Amino acid sequence: MDHSAFAFKKLICVILAASALTTASTVTAFADETENEVAVITAETADTADSGDEAATDDSPKPGDVDGDGVVTSNDALLILRHSIELEKLDESVLHLADMDGDGYVTSADALAALKEYIGEPDPVVVIPSQYLANCGERIDLHPTLSPAIGLDKVQFTYEIFENSISTDGLTDEDGDPYNVLEFTNTGLIKAFHPGTAVIKVKASNGASAKCTVTVENNLLKKTIRSGGHSLTVYTHMMTNNDCYNMTKDFEQFDGVVVHSTATPGVMADAWYSSWNRPNTDAAVHSFLDNNCAYNYLPLDQTAWHAGQPANRTFLDFEICEPGGFYYDNYTGAMVGYSAYANQEYFNAIWANATLYTAYLCSLHGLNADNVISHAEAGRAGIGTNHGDPDHWFVYHGVDMDDFRKDVARILAQGITVSEDSLA
Repeated sequence: MDHSAFAFKKLICVILAASALTTASTVTAFADETENEVAVITAETADTADSGDEAATDDSPKPGDVDGDGVVTSNDALLILRHSIELEKLDESVLHLADMDGDGYVTSADALAALKEYIGEPDPVVVIPSQYLANCGERIDLHPTLSPAIGLDKVQFTYEIFENSISTDGLTDEDGDPYNVLEFTNTGLIKAFHPGTAVIKVKASNGASAKCTVTVENNLLKKTIRSGGHSLTVYTHMMTNNDCYNMTKDFEQFDGVVVHSTATPGVMADAWYSSWNRPNTDAAVHSFLDNNCAYNYLPLDQTAWHAGQPANRTFLDFEICEPGGFYYDNYTGAMVGYSAYANQEYFNAIWANATLYTAYLCSLHGLNADNVISHAEAGRAGIGTNHGDPDHWFVYHGVDMDDFRKDVARILAQGITVSEDSLA
């Protein structure tokens, strides 16, 4: 069924039915119409039906009152409708009154607005939550609607920070200024920036608006991603004091995922928060992953400092944590004392976790396994710095990035499920 056509026909029926309730003079307004002529209706020549309605005491023109009788009636709605479907032609002097929604055109939507004015139906209002709890890094979408929504299917909503406030975390930028609770981003939504309370105003294109008080916190959240028989717990805790987080520079496009390893033996995923959640840290990655879980430290729609340019601008990333029991030679960079046999169980665990997490990141943006590269491959391709990870480690276990991509493709093919965020 063509719902738009149905709705339009229904509108005509509603207006004609309403008009039928008025005096017979309404009908005579168009009695001399011919097949090849378009009648021109002005405020002076239009029929003034619904004479039983009380005349308006205000002499100023009223939106919708195209017949000039001082009130908006079903006759006005009918005149506007007939103009919109080119059965009649309103005089230019009243077109601004017929354009009820102010979009520069006289359409059936204006006729409906005039009819609603006549029958006393209230104007639609914006419906959003009055209170909203967000976590740092979240892009806030209040999912606004209009009530009632009839005839306003093309309404547009815009967000603005109506009342911002200083964050309660006491952090300051490089100039010593405290951070705001909310911040605009190039995603078109407002970012929950630092802890505190602020107010967002949502405005509809019909002029209606509503406000929501937003409380922002920096909680430790967790969710579980699954595929086949394997699952991975992912914790989220924003590094709000890291300079990269506070740059609020978001991705403009996604080209893929860069896989790293830390080259820092024995330091697991949860330990990096205390190390990097501070100013003047010249690195920042989206996530760290070990044999047990993953920790997400930057918003996944925000760029990170992980592989160098231009990869940083278009690639998501994560670091695989390496086990302890060995060290790196300062001159050659070799893994001294590393035993593939002793660490095979750890390696199998991080391989399963890393391929699942990579597939999850790909699924967020419609990427596939061909969009996955290592830091070493980024360097060889000239889009990143000259590093060898994690290829230098994989080779000890007889696998490479091609094997990694095959497993990512397999996981994407069998599907991924993700649980809702909850407090850890």
